[in-house]
Parts: sequence; structure tokens; C-alpha cells
Amino acid sequence: MRLQGLIGLVLCLLIAAAAPVIAAKADPQLEKEVKEFLDSHAKAYESKDLAAVMALIAQDEDVVFVDGDSEKPVIGPAAIKAAYEREFSQIKSATLKYTSTWIGGKGDTAWFSAQCAVTVDTGEEKITLPAHWSGVLEKRDGKWLLVQSHLSFPMPEPPPDEEPKPEAKPGEKPGEKK
Repeated sequence: MRLQGLIGLVLCLLIAAAAPVIAAKADPQLEKEVKEFLDSHAKAYESKDLAAVMALIAQDEDVVFVDGDSEKPVIGPAAIKAAYEREFSQIKSATLKYTSTWIGGKGDTAWFSAQCAVTVDTGEEKITLPAHWSGVLEKRDGKWLLVQSHLSFPMPEPPPDEEPKPEAKPGEKPGEKK
């Protein structure tokens, strides 16, 4: 019984010590600057301004992007530029709206996670997809630059009343039983 009381006391002390860190908001100036960065990116993306997009990305050879189109990470500014060129050539127009953002950071390093709605017009169809975007920024010479990015498109969840379909075994069609 004494051991349980001691464990409970230690847990309470740990929670009390962590509470200020957990409850702390991002520095308002940092949050403002990161939101300005995100808005600048959205404007550059929407106008398909490759130079403006690339000006927001660190020109380091180890900058890494993971996106919804590539099979593996896109590494380095030349590869990232080529990925944007390919994407811009496939769309007529696009809009990027942030529906929620979470921002943190310390000193010259910041990170963000955003829920987005991406609307793309290919000329043949116009679709809107939800997206998750997270990244790490470094402040260099007073300017925030993206050093790591991860964009993904979540899989839609099946309606709650729909049962998942069993996976097919090799040689079977989905839903077929032998």
C-alpha cells in the first residue's frame, strides 16, 4: 500500500512539473511568422510561381520532402524543384486553404502541422482533397526556410455502417469465396 502511495505521489509530481510545458503556447511572434510563411507558400503555390516557392525552401542538399505523389522522399533543391515543375505542369489551377494549424518552436527552429483543403483544377476535372502537411523551418538571416516537409492525403474512412470487406487471397477476387 505504501508503494502505491509513493508511486502516486511521484506521478503527481511529474504531472505538476510537466504541466507548464504542456500548457505553454507557442511564442506569439514565432506563431505569427510561421503563419506568414504558410500564407506565402499558399500564395506562391496558387500562382504556380516556382521561383517564389523555391525561395521558401532551404537550398541545402539534404533538405527532404515527402509528398503524396512520389514513391520515395524527394531530397535536395534540384529534385524538389523538378517535383514542383512536374506538379505545376499537370494542373491548370490550385488553391490551398489551411483549416487548422499547430505551431511550435524554439529559437531559430520552428515546426508546424496543418490540416489543409487542396482544390486542384486539371482542366478536365476539379477536385478538393483534404491533406495533412507538416514541416520543420529554420530561420536564416531573418527568413524562415523549409528544411523538411511531409504532405499526405488521408484515406477516406468508410461509413460507420459499412463493414470492411475481407481481403482476397492470392488467385481470388475481392469478395469471392472458394
